[in-house]
Amino acid sequence: MAVPGSVLGMSRRLQALIASIGEQPPSSLSQLERCVADAQLVEQDLLPWADFRHPVEDSYGRRLIWKSDFVELMVMSWIPGDFSAIHDHGTAHWGVVQSFGPATHSLFRLHGSQLEFDRQSDYRPGQIQTVDHRLIHQMGNASGTPFVSLHVYAALQPLATITANARVFDVVEGVIQFTDGGVFFALPDAQVKRQITGLKATPSLVSDQRRLRDARLQVMAHA
Repeated sequence: MAVPGSVLGMSRRLQALIASIGEQPPSSLSQLERCVADAQLVEQDLLPWADFRHPVEDSYGRRLIWKSDFVELMVMSWIPGDFSAIHDHGTAHWGVVQSFGPATHSLFRLHGSQLEFDRQSDYRPGQIQTVDHRLIHQMGNASGTPFVSLHVYAALQPLATITANARVFDVVEGVIQFTDGGVFFALPDAQVKRQITGLKATPSLVSDQRRLRDARLQVMAHA
């Protein structure tokens, strides 16, 4: 595995992407998106970092493959049934995601203490979508085929962890959890920095998230 900050073992396309991003903060979200689009990555560029056998307590695979003081590149791995929790991206200001499979992608809005479904914006294989610091969303694999996705997160100031202090919106328990790690279902206490109670959602959204959470808990129980 490449050491974060090193390009050893990476494909030429992935090295070209990192060279185009550079060591300084991106000047704009559109510039970051162009860097990813111009790299013309294919799934094979990311497969050395695929983690389709990720721990069962993780609801998807998550590997950091390169970082600077301003940018992180991660490869996420999705086996059938894998879903992130509803989340934002913490201290990251911008981001670009390229999925190499038909990822389910749902967007949400937070009004005070009420979390509401906004719209569906699913990925086509190879499609690129952008992320900003206001985005609250959920990704997953409802297909029958594993795939990976590339996630590029950027900050405007130097940070040790670009996506630190991410919020996980647990509408089943009615809490917002803060974490520096993966935005997984059923986060263990050790990964929750703090939480805020009083989160509300519609019964249909709570039911949908309970179904996804319980599926993950069942997998964990049988492991």
